[in-house]
Amino acid sequence: MRAIAFEVFLLCSLAAGQDQQLATLTKTLIPLRDKSSTRGGIPELTTVKHQLRDWIESRLASFPENGDEVGLSNDLQSAMGDAKLFCDDPSDCIPTPIGYLDQILVSRERGFLIITSAVGTGIRCGYDLSSYVYEWKANKWQRFWESEQNDYKEGAYHPQTVHAVHVSDAAPDGTRLILTLGTPPGCNGAFVPLYYRLWRAGERGANLILDKSELINDETEPPVIGRVTPDDLLIEFAAEGTGYGFTHKALRHYEIHVATAMQTDPIAPTARDFVEEWLNAPWTESASRAESATLREWHAKLHRDDGQGDYPDPALRCKDSAVLEIATHFEDSPKHYFQVRMKEPLHFTMVNISDQHSSDCTQSDPEADKQPVLLPANQ
Repeated sequence: MRAIAFEVFLLCSLAAGQDQQLATLTKTLIPLRDKSSTRGGIPELTTVKHQLRDWIESRLASFPENGDEVGLSNDLQSAMGDAKLFCDDPSDCIPTPIGYLDQILVSRERGFLIITSAVGTGIRCGYDLSSYVYEWKANKWQRFWESEQNDYKEGAYHPQTVHAVHVSDAAPDGTRLILTLGTPPGCNGAFVPLYYRLWRAGERGANLILDKSELINDETEPPVIGRVTPDDLLIEFAAEGTGYGFTHKALRHYEIHVATAMQTDPIAPTARDFVEEWLNAPWTESASRAESATLREWHAKLHRDDGQGDYPDPALRCKDSAVLEIATHFEDSPKHYFQVRMKEPLHFTMVNISDQHSSDCTQSDPEADKQPVLLPANQ
């Protein structure tokens, strides 16, 4: 009976502590609603992020190794809803949702628990998401890694809508790579920056080894997908194209060597996508994927930033079966014909460019335009 009584006392004490932490968070958060006209972020958001994180971790103290992460997420949402921390009436979040929280996402990957929280910012429609990874160690959940945006200076503050956090298998030295994929929050247009960041994390902490940004189309869900292994990173997204606003698929592949990341092929899943990527990239990058230095002149001539053009014809297979001809028709310009070689799956080079169709390329090949499934959307 004494043991049972002690356990009840312990649970009641734990619950009281959690309630107090939530009350403290609420006390910090509500006054920020008077700052709804604030633009960007303010240092007080870091206090909110940490109080929210600490409250979540107080709940993790009683969460078992194989606990139901969906149930945990629901319990957290329910408690936050009862405390009126969500912006249930959209009119309360005008012009910005600062002073409110959004839902907490809980998931698992490779035995780790991944939690993403969201704090309202002084950005219209914008929440700042922070991510935390926990490992089960010494019979409890311990924070293994975290990512927060806590520098609020203009030009340095890049809050994100986090679309994915991925954890790799362990490397021989026990470290793991952690990948985050995010885009800016708020009421944005179709084309927004993609932020992809990669850390190597272990017992001694985490080191950021890759921090990149480029423009993507944000109309699909998710707008970007990725995969990370102990020595490899692959990302797929929809990029702006030259087809009158239509997008094309782009790939980013990196080989990881301890603390460095080196970009390698592939950059596109099909020959047609490769033409887009080859033209969009600066010559310093495209030169390594050109089979002749004379293509530099063509690259300079046809490089476009206005998106005005299309790809009107099907891909044609040439006499050299490894080569495809892709036709383009840019605005105020005649058709141009790109001959692309597939060296091996997804490794392309530019063979030749001409304003004349080649008689060596005659066989229509609709299979060449089929997008291969490289990364499942739920990965």
